[in-house]
Amino acid sequence: MTDKPIYFVGVAASAGGLEAASLLVQNLPEDANAVYVLAQHMSPTHKSLLTSLIARETRLPVVELTSEDIVPERNTIYVTPPNSDVTLEDGKLGLRAPSEHAAPPKPSADRLFKSIAAECGEYCVGIVLSGTGSDGSYGVQAIREAGGITIAQEASTAKYDGMPTSAVATGCIDLTLTPEQMGQHLEKILSSSRDFDSLRALNEQPGRMTDLMHILLARTRVDFRDYKENTVNRRIARRMVALGIDEYEDYVAFCRVSTEEVDALFRDLLISVTRFFRDPDQFRALKPQLKELVERKGNDPIRVWVAGCATGEEAYSIAILLGEAMGGIEYLDKSRVQIFATDIDARALDVARAGLYPISAAQGVPEEYLDSYFDTTSGKLRVARPLRDVTLFSHHNIFQDPPFMNVDVVSLRNVLIYFNPMLQERVLTRLHYALNPSGLMFLGTSETVGNMQAQFRPTQGSDKIFVKRNTVRENLANRLMQTEIRGMPTSAQTQMRGPRPEAVDSKGAVMFDALLRGVAQNGFIATRNQSILRVIGDISPFLRLSDQSRLTLSTDLLAAPLRDDAMSLISLSLKNKVRRKGQWRPIKTDEGDEARVVVYPLAFSGGEDQALISIETRVAAKPTESLDELTEAERLDYLRHIESEMMSTREALQQTIEELQTSNEELQSVNEELQSTNEELQATNEELETSNEELQSTNEELITVNEEMKVSSTELQKISAELVAILDSIPYPVVVLDEALIIRRASKPAKAFFGLDDLNHSGVHLAQCATNVGISPVVEKANEVFRTRMPAILPFDIDARNQRVFLAPFYDGHGEISGLVMSVQETDMTSVRKMTNLMDRLGGISHWRYNLVTDELTWSDEVFRIHGLEPAKKAPTPEVAINYYHKDDRALVRAALDRCIDTQSEFAFDARLSLADGTEVPVRSVGAAVTDDTGRTIALVGAFKRV
Repeated sequence: MTDKPIYFVGVAASAGGLEAASLLVQNLPEDANAVYVLAQHMSPTHKSLLTSLIARETRLPVVELTSEDIVPERNTIYVTPPNSDVTLEDGKLGLRAPSEHAAPPKPSADRLFKSIAAECGEYCVGIVLSGTGSDGSYGVQAIREAGGITIAQEASTAKYDGMPTSAVATGCIDLTLTPEQMGQHLEKILSSSRDFDSLRALNEQPGRMTDLMHILLARTRVDFRDYKENTVNRRIARRMVALGIDEYEDYVAFCRVSTEEVDALFRDLLISVTRFFRDPDQFRALKPQLKELVERKGNDPIRVWVAGCATGEEAYSIAILLGEAMGGIEYLDKSRVQIFATDIDARALDVARAGLYPISAAQGVPEEYLDSYFDTTSGKLRVARPLRDVTLFSHHNIFQDPPFMNVDVVSLRNVLIYFNPMLQERVLTRLHYALNPSGLMFLGTSETVGNMQAQFRPTQGSDKIFVKRNTVRENLANRLMQTEIRGMPTSAQTQMRGPRPEAVDSKGAVMFDALLRGVAQNGFIATRNQSILRVIGDISPFLRLSDQSRLTLSTDLLAAPLRDDAMSLISLSLKNKVRRKGQWRPIKTDEGDEARVVVYPLAFSGGEDQALISIETRVAAKPTESLDELTEAERLDYLRHIESEMMSTREALQQTIEELQTSNEELQSVNEELQSTNEELQATNEELETSNEELQSTNEELITVNEEMKVSSTELQKISAELVAILDSIPYPVVVLDEALIIRRASKPAKAFFGLDDLNHSGVHLAQCATNVGISPVVEKANEVFRTRMPAILPFDIDARNQRVFLAPFYDGHGEISGLVMSVQETDMTSVRKMTNLMDRLGGISHWRYNLVTDELTWSDEVFRIHGLEPAKKAPTPEVAINYYHKDDRALVRAALDRCIDTQSEFAFDARLSLADGTEVPVRSVGAAVTDDTGRTIALVGAFKRV
């Protein structure tokens, strides 16, 4: 297991995503050698319960990420906290500050997906669950490009289908499944072998691989046999992994019976991924070229062909630049601009025609273009009507269907990289045929013209924007009629200029050819980079071909002495704008045994500089045997000849040194620019989004918080039901008080005890009901519990029953006291009461009880009779009871009772009662103190007997 690469599974969710994520994690395999990272949009101002909620649904460890970067552990689920993005960099998961754009989703699924795609390549999986908006749509494209697997939730099972639908609309989703199916299917994907050497070996057996290509051709009418071998293999492997199929033959058999899978493979091979102003530096270089084109064309229509347009962002980007070049969007009109955007992906073309994109697509659009060329509606970015009016989208196969004609600009970006060299050359030839003279061709950052350098030249400022070379003789003649061939006689130049270009006809072209041959009987016209555009006469005697020769028409094909002279002299001649002559070289031909090159600079107005190279021959003079035999004049001529050759050689050497230094400086500058660009790309996230996205993001966060609140509410309802059940089953009074001593909950016995019907919304204060039952000190005791935070017990007697009130505080999650629980318990005094009553009847002994807390006195019936009173429920107050004693004995009684209260010792005294009829009755009383759990005296009990 440890030898296998770890898969990284990014999960994107938003509104409604909690339920989907729960179903997903319930079905995740327990040992799949994967790391799961959940990025669910959450409110940045509320504490999230997501980690605890997810942890309840799975046996896998669930960890909430913190500010410290960590090395993730396999088979673990990592949850991103609110108000943070998560990325995978250098093998570590870490939280990053969210983008400063307007209302980006937090955390950003696009940012997570892009990071795992860049870090893990084909060993990454992107899952898009329920949610509103379009977060994740650009991220799945990055995973698709890297070779990973992309999965979206089936829209019909999502509470909010915005995110899954937007992801599917990109055409980069491999599978659409329910959350339950994702977990089950993910196990097949992650357990599949990534060793596809056997699949690549099928290319050596054309018949077997051709079967699948024929199935594709029959279904889609597109021939993929000329696509790059690695690209096709990689895409087939992706589909096999997505479906859990290990054998290529099984996959071919499945494609024979499943048109849906053939369509999915077709979309996968197309890789319809693009965005607005992709590679901004290249578009900035294109802007002045289009500005110059608009000025050159005047009121004539401009025709643009965007081949492989995918979902149309690139076509609209070029339309925006043309609009800017014309003065604004109001100047865009079908009569002036015609943009033909083509592709073979019908689904992508549908998106392009609608001109409706996820709001996140605005990240690539320069801010100055957003308000003028786009509208924001319902969380979507819509291309303005004038842009859509001038752009026509159509189905077209660039290497099978006839090309468009008379085109001024062709954009073919990130398409050639998927073709083999033969198909690339075929496509470029078609584009050359479609372009007008001096037409522009716009390629991707990883693409070149290859062997088509003679047909296209790069523009200044960008090596990805090319201009069509005019190699047809008539067109070349028209351009050269405007040039000066330095070193030619003025009369010859005047003849060659001829009439203005618009007046040149075939007769003028024939005259031009004749004049060229007059200057260079044998030679050619070449560019600054040594490409030969046209051959004049016969130069075959001066060419040397071998198995190491480049098969392109350039000065490299010349014989060695002439090749070196031509390369250096072309540079010197074009730099100094003067004719340059080479040295005579020993090359035998039918016309002589020496040859040299003579270079004439051709300076075009506004075009590429070219040179006319004439190859001259002569019969070498018989060499002089000795310098001594030369005359003085011959010696001087010979010396001047040697000096001239040395000066020419020195100048050529100096030119070579300068060019080398310049090249080194340019390479150094390019290297610095690349480093700077790389740093900017690493430090910069997506650009500003619209304010509407802020509302949408806030809405997503509110929905997520609402979901968590629903879960919390469900738990609270469950707890509340349990609490009610407990209260209903408790056989004695229990009430729950808040900090204001308001009764919030009460058991059934408590409602009966306190005389409560049902608690209203505002509750009932404790004082209102405690007074009714005669325990008014309980309010003071409750306040004391709040102050001391210590439980307390309050004894009291009601209707001669001995009872106790228990008061205990309870706390919230932060340790703060939230309220009290009060319970009332009655001591079972039935047996004691029976015994005391029996004592009263048999021995004339009565009993009494004095509650110090409530200051209440309780007498038995016999006590009332001894006092000459009728038995009653309520005894007199303690002061009145003492006053029944003879005035001389009252001090004795008080002293005995006070000593018992203070020392908690037993007491006994004899005293006289003064009855109402004036008689005196001697009595004897004994008793003891009653204490609570703290040792405090709370009551006195005693026995009373007449003596």
